[in-house]
Amino acid sequence: MLRIYLDQFAWIGLSRAAQKRPDGAKYAPALEMCRAARQIGLASFPLDLYRYWETAKNSNDGSRNRLVDLLIELSDFDSMAMPQVILDYEIDLALSVRFGRPIAPSPPRVFGRGIAHMSNGRVTDTARPGAAATSSSSDLRIPVDRALEEALLRAGPKEHARSGAPIDIINWGDLYAQQEVRAAQDIANRKVRREDLLAAVVHTDYQDLVGVVKDRMGAAGISPEEVVETLGDKGLLQFVYGLPTRRVANQLRVSKHIHPPQQQKWKPSDFVDVIALPAPVVYCDVVFTEHEWVRALTRDKTDLVHKRFDTTLIHEPDQLTDLLGRATLG
Repeated sequence: MLRIYLDQFAWIGLSRAAQKRPDGAKYAPALEMCRAARQIGLASFPLDLYRYWETAKNSNDGSRNRLVDLLIELSDFDSMAMPQVILDYEIDLALSVRFGRPIAPSPPRVFGRGIAHMSNGRVTDTARPGAAATSSSSDLRIPVDRALEEALLRAGPKEHARSGAPIDIINWGDLYAQQEVRAAQDIANRKVRREDLLAAVVHTDYQDLVGVVKDRMGAAGISPEEVVETLGDKGLLQFVYGLPTRRVANQLRVSKHIHPPQQQKWKPSDFVDVIALPAPVVYCDVVFTEHEWVRALTRDKTDLVHKRFDTTLIHEPDQLTDLLGRATLG
């Protein structure tokens, strides 16, 4: 089964096609192929927590619910684990390779069913006892409480505010953009050469991840002194860059930092893309995202990230149509 990750704009385009809107016409053939692929079990279209978040921010109830109709139809509540769960495993595995601890870290269940799996059990999808444990299984046949799952997916800003969990209580997008702007200015001030840009970006990533890395080291019984003595400063940066999802995230970030700050503006919406895309790029078969990000991951011909993880990157609905057509025939 092909696991196909659709970025928000792709879901919106397919939804417009489902409504037979003129601005969705170019997505109509792709929608037909997606529906057929889903029906015969050829493809799965998993949702992540960021699809819920971006959908929930739409205050237009009609628009949001029409989109949710298609999210439910194609995904059938197939879901992906949170990036943090995946990152913890990647760090544990990297530590195990270098230090022998932890011994045989358990890989995460990347794919599962419903909000319970997607949120790592923080939100359960049913009132039945023990549901949180079972719904984190990778077995896609496990049923979900469809009424509650649908209610959670359809909830908009008003519903979240009434529940005491407003969507934008913290404006993560703005905070992220401000952080990257500061990083870009520091890179410009230090006159970092283009060939040294990746190392500079990975260094800022390590600064952000150092707390998580230390937590995983502590859980494995590895002291910071042992890590520093074994890896050194350069080795620590290579350690972070070698984590699969961070490798993707940093390639995305480098693509924006290549240009001077005044030319390449960081936007709040970049937060979701840089946070959400790495896991699908590493673990899904196909990722349909914006052309900007496809270029970012295919720019460095000496390190083609999508080739490394055997993932097909597409940015046009015709590409999705052709891909599913070939998969059906083959």
